[in-house]
Amino acid sequence: KDNKSSSFDLDRWQRGGLTCFSQTCFADYWSDLLSMAEDDSQAAPISIDPYKFSHRMALGKCLIEHTGGEAVWGGRLSSSSKHWYYGYLAQLDWQRRSGRLQDPRTWNAQRDVQTAADSSKALSSFCNDDRISKSSWWGYMNLNFSVAVYCGASQAGLVPTIELSDPSVLQDLGFQECVEHWKKFWSTHHQDFIKAVVAASDQHVGDAAAATKKAALTTLYKHLWNTHTDVIVSGLAHAKELGQLLPREDRNAGLGWCKMVELLSAMSWTLLSLDNLSEFGIGYLPTVRLAGTETVDWIQDHRPKEYVTITNLTKLKDASPDAMKQICRFWSRVTNWDFQRESMPLTVDVLSHGNGLRKALALGRVLGLAMAPQSLVEAGLWVGFLSIAVAVGSALHNQTSL
Repeated sequence: KDNKSSSFDLDRWQRGGLTCFSQTCFADYWSDLLSMAEDDSQAAPISIDPYKFSHRMALGKCLIEHTGGEAVWGGRLSSSSKHWYYGYLAQLDWQRRSGRLQDPRTWNAQRDVQTAADSSKALSSFCNDDRISKSSWWGYMNLNFSVAVYCGASQAGLVPTIELSDPSVLQDLGFQECVEHWKKFWSTHHQDFIKAVVAASDQHVGDAAAATKKAALTTLYKHLWNTHTDVIVSGLAHAKELGQLLPREDRNAGLGWCKMVELLSAMSWTLLSLDNLSEFGIGYLPTVRLAGTETVDWIQDHRPKEYVTITNLTKLKDASPDAMKQICRFWSRVTNWDFQRESMPLTVDVLSHGNGLRKALALGRVLGLAMAPQSLVEAGLWVGFLSIAVAVGSALHNQTSL
């Protein structure tokens, strides 16, 4: 199923509704990626250039192939299309296509707008550069979600060892911290998940097995978001100078992007697999780097859904810690209902891009779910409040009747 023939359509990739691997962003290069197979245990470790897009993607492909197999991750599009790491690789692909892995000091808003305006198809491959600049803030942050995550898995004994062609990466304190974060995740939480899934397959059948696997996956994602948060914190602490190289507009969006993990964690988001991305879409992240106000204006005029994303990311960046706690608490209550959590991509899309009526209906739905009692204690309180309200209403009615 992972064939090389590609029919990639950027708009459809954002929107969703894909039916085969060849329609995804990966099809153009997936079969050409460096092979990480370990045929000879005595062979020297494979040399990886951490500042090559294709090498980072090859590490990701190897992670997917070595951390569970078809029995765990087999899905609709491929033998591994239910694996959560596809969501991270889709982010890497977006960063490259939008030119964010290049040196921000070379960005030019007028030139970028002209390139994007020349042809709508140009947006699908706005940037095809395999090199990742050491001056790229996005490139550094992704280093910790591509190379560090692989090194953590390697230290946990799950994937072949590698040798980095640029040893300076190993000296970076932020990178070292992130390797440890990922090592803990792979050696504990991920292994616990694999054991739970295997045990469910051996001990249960039908609905019972599916329920056990679903619960295990939800737990895995909980630990994944915690690890993701730790990696973001470590990365940001060591990327301040790189952040200052970014144009203000892209820096604000990037810092908002970092806060997204808080919302995803609060929502217990479990939809990073390739099957999920293909069904619901990757969303409307800005397909052109924000090199200045000219770029933002062009996106507002020609890619309005992406402009909404830029606005929302900037608001997230500016949200205070208390505001973020309130927002997360609200969405946590909404998604405490399984049926709503599984339909969150559709809900978010309607709230962000729907017409007035659809937005009003969706908002009413989530407000109702947030207010609904979610425990016996809350149900008791609700009954008590309603009883008091009825009693007060009856007393007022009797008083007015007199």
